Amino acid sequence: MPRGPATRCALAFTALTASLAVALPAGAQPAPHAPTQIVFLGTGGGPPLRVDRSEPSTLLIVGGRYYLIDCGIGTARRLVEAGIESKDVKTIIFTHLHADHDMGLADVMANDVFTRGQEGAADPINIYGPPQTKELVDSAFHFVSIGFRPFASENPRAYQKTGGDVADPFVAHEIAAGGRVFQDDKIRIDAVENSHYALMPASDRQVLKSYAYRIETPDGVIVFTGDTGSSAAVEKIAKGADVLVTEASYRDAHDLEQSMKARVARSHVPPEVINVFHDHFISEHLDAAQIGRLAAGAGVKSVVLYHYNPNDRADQLAYVAAVKHAFPGPVFAPNDLDRLCLSSGVLARCQRTAPR
Repeated sequence: MPRGPATRCALAFTALTASLAVALPAGAQPAPHAPTQIVFLGTGGGPPLRVDRSEPSTLLIVGGRYYLIDCGIGTARRLVEAGIESKDVKTIIFTHLHADHDMGLADVMANDVFTRGQEGAADPINIYGPPQTKELVDSAFHFVSIGFRPFASENPRAYQKTGGDVADPFVAHEIAAGGRVFQDDKIRIDAVENSHYALMPASDRQVLKSYAYRIETPDGVIVFTGDTGSSAAVEKIAKGADVLVTEASYRDAHDLEQSMKARVARSHVPPEVINVFHDHFISEHLDAAQIGRLAAGAGVKSVVLYHYNPNDRADQLAYVAAVKHAFPGPVFAPNDLDRLCLSSGVLARCQRTAPR
């Protein structure tokens, strides 16, 4: 009797099942699925530099693959402390190109050049960001390569070289506008322009861009606000997200006032300069109450604060309490090197045994 399609499919399925049974030892279980991890390499808002918090930098680990969001000063050191080799981070994504988000790139690149050696440009590291990202990457590599020329001269076989110079393994990709900006077999990223440059002259805003990102992973959706003030576009892209990772540049009006006074005392700047700084924070950053309203309006499941500088643990808890006035869900206030794990849309602190 001829076999129909359904019979052939059943036989194929039976054969596949049998082959899997042979491949796995008796009683063996498939390896457990590793949750998506969010590793906070730098949680501070800067400048200036601080003792306890590096500048903004966050590592996503999805299916064993690394994605670095921003790269402030201290990123390379925090990667070492987290037990992660920078050369294994093949994708770096910038929200915007303010100094506190990108000045750590040269350190990471230098460590990559040193540890990758002959791998060189054959296995590129892709760096994504707004317009001028190519200029940033090219300038950083030129700076780094000066210090490696003597090494390459004395030991050329240790480094891949092109045209007599150290090979450049870094490839810049500029994001000119919002929409789908990145996709591989692990994640998808969509971008919108946020309000961080709202006070900038319109002519400059044609070139200088600041983005929020919505990142879809197998374990749930993570939204990074980037640096931003109140923004309908950010609230829209955050709709229904499992995790909102949001800047929290100041707790409330009193906190901002104290920050401005400290800036005057530290820098002795005139009042008109402080007034511009004040307007920048009011219009182009978020306080804790605004975060609560954003999270509630977008219907996100959980909130994570970063780009913040609480004075102590009590101040951290005050940030959380202020967010929860409007948002009833979980609110996390991490320190540098804290890890959060996302599984089936639920965010929690990673267990010590969580795979890296």
